[in-house]
Amino acid sequence: MSTPYPRRSRLIALGSALAILTVIPPSFANASATTSGATNAADTAGARPGAVRTVTLITGDTVTAAADGTATREVKGPHGEAIDFEINKVGKDTYVYPDSALPYVSAGLLDKNLFNVTQLLADGYDNAHSDHLPLIVNYTDAAARERTQAVPSGASKVRTLGSIQGAALTEKHDRSADFWSALTAGAGVGGRAAGGKPTLAGGIAKVWLDGKVKADLADTTAQIGAPEVWAGGDTGKGVDVAVLDTGVDNGHPDLADRIAGSASFVPDENVFEDGVGHGTHVASIIAGTGAASDGKEKGVAPGARLHIGKVLGTVCDIGGCGGAGQESWILAGMEWAARDQHAKIINMSLGGAPSEGNDPMSQAVDELSAETGALFVIAAGNSGAPDTVASPGAADAALTVGAVDGSDQLADFSSQGPRVGDYGLKPELTAPGVDVLAARSHLSDGDGYYRTLSGTSMATPHVAGAAALLAAAHPDWTGRQLKDALISSTKATPQYTPYQAGSGRLDVAAAVRDTLFATGSAYAGFKPWPHQPGEKETKEVTYTNTADAPVTLDLAVDVPGAPAGVFTLSAPRVTVPAHGTGNVTYTVNLDKAPLDSHYSGMINASDAKGRILAHTLIGGGKEAERYNLSLTPKDRSGKPLGGEVTLTGKDVYGEDVYSIFEIGASGTTTLRMPPGTYSVWLKADVQGTHGPHSLGKALLSAPEINLDRDRAVVLDARAARQVSAVVPQATTDSEFHMDVERVFDANHYSMSTLDMLAYKYDSMWALPTGKKVTKGQFSFRARWRKEEPALAVSSGSQNFDDLRVQRGSAQLPDGRATLDAVFAGEGAASDYTGLRDRGKVAVVRRSDTVSAEDQAAAAVQAGARLLLVVNDGVGRLRPWPVGFQSFGLVPPLSVATLTQDEGEELIARIQHGRTPLTVVTSRTTDYLYDLVRQYADGVPTDPTYRPKKSDLARVDVSFRNYQPDRTAEYRSDVTFGGLELGYSYLHETPAQGERTDWVSAGKGNQWIERNQIPGEVQESGPTVSYKAGTTSHVDWFGPIERPRLNNQSGSQQRIDNEMYAEVLGWGDSGGDHVGGTLDNPLVRNTVSLYQGDTLLAQRFTDFVGAEGLSPERLPYRLVSENSRGEWTNPYSTSTRTEWNFTSAAGAPGVATVLPLIQLDYKVDTDTAGKAHRNAELVVTPSRIPGGPSSKAIKAVSLDVSYDDGTTWQKATLIHRGDGWATMLHAPARAAYATLRASAHDDRGNSVTQSITRAFGLK
Repeated sequence: MSTPYPRRSRLIALGSALAILTVIPPSFANASATTSGATNAADTAGARPGAVRTVTLITGDTVTAAADGTATREVKGPHGEAIDFEINKVGKDTYVYPDSALPYVSAGLLDKNLFNVTQLLADGYDNAHSDHLPLIVNYTDAAARERTQAVPSGASKVRTLGSIQGAALTEKHDRSADFWSALTAGAGVGGRAAGGKPTLAGGIAKVWLDGKVKADLADTTAQIGAPEVWAGGDTGKGVDVAVLDTGVDNGHPDLADRIAGSASFVPDENVFEDGVGHGTHVASIIAGTGAASDGKEKGVAPGARLHIGKVLGTVCDIGGCGGAGQESWILAGMEWAARDQHAKIINMSLGGAPSEGNDPMSQAVDELSAETGALFVIAAGNSGAPDTVASPGAADAALTVGAVDGSDQLADFSSQGPRVGDYGLKPELTAPGVDVLAARSHLSDGDGYYRTLSGTSMATPHVAGAAALLAAAHPDWTGRQLKDALISSTKATPQYTPYQAGSGRLDVAAAVRDTLFATGSAYAGFKPWPHQPGEKETKEVTYTNTADAPVTLDLAVDVPGAPAGVFTLSAPRVTVPAHGTGNVTYTVNLDKAPLDSHYSGMINASDAKGRILAHTLIGGGKEAERYNLSLTPKDRSGKPLGGEVTLTGKDVYGEDVYSIFEIGASGTTTLRMPPGTYSVWLKADVQGTHGPHSLGKALLSAPEINLDRDRAVVLDARAARQVSAVVPQATTDSEFHMDVERVFDANHYSMSTLDMLAYKYDSMWALPTGKKVTKGQFSFRARWRKEEPALAVSSGSQNFDDLRVQRGSAQLPDGRATLDAVFAGEGAASDYTGLRDRGKVAVVRRSDTVSAEDQAAAAVQAGARLLLVVNDGVGRLRPWPVGFQSFGLVPPLSVATLTQDEGEELIARIQHGRTPLTVVTSRTTDYLYDLVRQYADGVPTDPTYRPKKSDLARVDVSFRNYQPDRTAEYRSDVTFGGLELGYSYLHETPAQGERTDWVSAGKGNQWIERNQIPGEVQESGPTVSYKAGTTSHVDWFGPIERPRLNNQSGSQQRIDNEMYAEVLGWGDSGGDHVGGTLDNPLVRNTVSLYQGDTLLAQRFTDFVGAEGLSPERLPYRLVSENSRGEWTNPYSTSTRTEWNFTSAAGAPGVATVLPLIQLDYKVDTDTAGKAHRNAELVVTPSRIPGGPSSKAIKAVSLDVSYDDGTTWQKATLIHRGDGWATMLHAPARAAYATLRASAHDDRGNSVTQSITRAFGLK
């Protein structure tokens, strides 16, 4: 049998979710799907169609993505800053790797599932549902584990996991940056320690995600010959069997007096409360007495002693109840069962993702088996396809079990081998696992004492029970001997290969009765390419005879699909002495095997009558051709260049390839790859444009490598070209980044973004890629924000143009001034002694001993007007630490930084003599350019963008907060795959004022604009595109604030019998803006959903959802109530909005937007939010995005109050265009206008909205 090179050995995803290996019958799924009454957060948060969720990674960086994790919206650093990161999509899973983590991922020190955003969200590790990330760490040695009693800062230890020389930790989201800093302490640039290789601190060898464990229900029944064993008096009496599952119902009659030990490893859950019922079912299959059925439904080994370890808790959601937990709970249970309870057999009817057998749980199986002699019997999995044997069943020592039905037909859900990575022989046998009748927990679904379930979860306890019977018959046997006997005595199922069904279906009667058994599984291995003539692999098989007489065995190899002569035996027969052993070897003659082949089969041992007495699983194979791919990066001077490389592509077998790896300081590496088409790119620091200590960022890529022979690729930064934008006005870059996307097909694309914050880098560089790729697409994209310079400094003909100005610092007056400069060392107060600095420019060097705050304070005390801080390292220097950049903390004088080369030149001038500087200041940014240039065919020879104003769109921006303040503002660009990038790094801007923006236009350029007053409100605009040559107007923070919905505000939908609505309460009047209050605890938001007068759900937040709705069309009400008093804003102190609408179930599985009407208001106000007393007020109703047409809206009404709603005046409205207009008639002493508006359509849908103190009056 021949198959392609195993894909999973080259995919980055291991997969962390575990599942109890059970198949859900439709009746159970339906029975548990309905709920009633008000719905709490846990009921609905996992199923918000169209919503977004944010997850905090181990690094402290945050990723905001679609609720299902398939589309990433934005990636931020721990302090909200933009960062460099990699994005990769493999199948349905999206991985996001911050650059700070890449060295550790590529070195194998971090589990890649820590960055699987899709899985993290599915497991409920997003910030809305968890305040921590559970981790498992391995230590480098036992001594390191003992020395490191104190875990890295930001985490706490849950338990020690001795079997894997590790521990379970909890990393708190709000301290994740501290944890990451402590974990990587001692590492230098790029995560490398002094030795050049990435290392983790505290003796930690690797960090894994403590993956979520999930359980589903299933049905199965089987007969395996146990009655014959019972008839001989063997019931497994005295054998200790552990069951690691969801707990057990100890009140079930079938389990009375069978439980010898118990423990729960699930926090706050009792081992004897089995709300799922899975553990009770499994335990009774092993050792149930059948007492509730007069002995009819007893388990395989009813005399065995049970040790119950609860390692899975009970979680109920829309789909019903299931088990959920963490790998560390399971690991702790495994250690308890093997070490503390001394269980001979340990049943684990659970499993995770396919594994090569090197994950923490598989490691623990091998370690504990060798240490204690226990036999772990583990389910293969329910994926029902090749290459899907799950962890921990992938472990070498595990006895891995598939499922068959009552006719020995392989269950369609039963996971099949081979083991991923090495084509290992898994599963090893099957057992009945379809429609098995066993005990029902009284806390689980259904009635009566019994229920039927199906799955490899049910097959596994049949084997565990059989092992108990065999152990009772042979109490001195080890777990390995039990395993061999069970595998070698099965009933053959020749219609399936061993990779599908192991050696056959369990036959416990034969296992107990037989006196001859053989090595159960003997895998010769998978020989890597290249191959030499005469290559062979050999493996020994041992036969054990427990009888009083010798036995002669005739041996035959049966390997389906293998050419003649590939598998041979050292002898055709062997004689095994009484109470002795005999050996034979088999050989895999690789010369006779084709390339890219792997085989599974058996050696059958027969007696003189031709009866097969024992069989052994065998296998081996031969790797296909591989070629060398040598990569050699060089810097801009031609010297070796190291860094992280992304490799992506498709091999000739059609398999996706994605890898991140490191090239060391030698600047070269060689990979062994199957033939195929690949892309590589390297992100590297290179010299910038301001001298040898300046930094640029380079993207060096080879977008299409046809690996049909050995290839050498040189990524030469000397050939890179500067990626720049030239605009008609003087500007300085405040932000820029580059993106690259490589698409092979709809299910395989890779993307990198290089977010170069301009405080560090002065330039971008890219290697031209030449001709267009022939397979798929390779796209390149550059983004800039270019602002009017806030500060320019020159001395004679020398312009110091690499200045970085601290936003928010006290600025010099507008205009030009000539100021003398003085050099004040490291900027301490003592450094100003003897200097006449008053009214001058103070120039200081960055210091490890004098903080930026102290440098600024000393300059102010000395009377300086401007502080220039010169970097002593490479690249630009952030003008102020992130912590000091928080709002309300501003440098007390104008502060800017200089790169080392320019700064040292200025210092030298000062030291040479009097140095007058020409200083030009602009206190406000009157114009800026937000630019994007996309290249669909890769990096061009000249990546310079030279737009004219006529190529761009003009956007006149007005900031209209009620009082002078500062706003944090950014305009995000929407890049490949709908990812929102950039400008999560917030730009401080005055909250009152005007600005002219020039923005890249065209359908290919989409933008999302956001503004926030920190601590008060954040406003978000919709996703927009602009037309070239047009002028648009955007207002921010103007009254009237009220609930507003757009395509950035989540979802307002119905799907089948479920309804969801997210209503943000504080959208301003600036045209399709939505707004929220940034989770401020002093602001109260309540959203309620009614069907008629029945409250379905209520949440004290902005989101509500309900399930179990009737399918027919019924009336519903959605009510949003918001209040914030006057502490943040004198306007819109409270609002109440009530939507009335009808809804019915639509097409199955199709989301329908709720027919909600929303109201927009327009009134001219001054900068303080006050309107004239006779001003015109316009009310414009509309549908939410995606809803029915707004043309159905027929009527609008408006009442105005000038005494906060005590009395009302009915407004006379004039229908004009899309809006209804009226004139105010405010009394002379009135200070505010309170509004009450309503609208309805011709379909019975309506809205009523009241806004207290909507705006002020002059």
